[in-house]
Amino acid sequence: MRLRDGREVSVRRLTAADEGVLRAALTHADPVDLRLRFLGPPPPTSTIVRQLRRVDDVHDLALGAFDDRHRLIAVAQFDRVNDEPSAEFAIEVGGGWKSAGLGTALLALLVDEARAVGITQLTASYYAENLPVRRLLHRTGLVTESGISAGEGHAVLDLAS
Repeated sequence: MRLRDGREVSVRRLTAADEGVLRAALTHADPVDLRLRFLGPPPPTSTIVRQLRRVDDVHDLALGAFDDRHRLIAVAQFDRVNDEPSAEFAIEVGGGWKSAGLGTALLALLVDEARAVGITQLTASYYAENLPVRRLLHRTGLVTESGISAGEGHAVLDLAS
């Protein structure tokens, strides 16, 4: 996929076989970016890798974006309980790749994947001051509910319409 700034990335589903690239990405990630992604200190790398191992593409799905050197530069994922029609999602775009349209493209792909497995609602939580995420969510035109409480923002995206 070609981004707004002309750079190209490849996007594919992540599997347990991607443990090494995920570990490398976490090792080189900006600590501030990780704090924003996890709404506080990130969990141990072993916990994140364990989550990757349980991805089944129905209840848990992760998409990875890779640069031309095959480095993982962004992840979009959803997690849902059982076969509920609602799932929580998150997107993390690494430094140097922000504001190029990668988050927007990953969210569009994640919405398509979610719809394909019967998810009709995606929810997100984020720091209220994270304006790029708030803008990204609202640009989708899918936000039916959003708000801020105690410094944390939340949004609900309706995929049924």
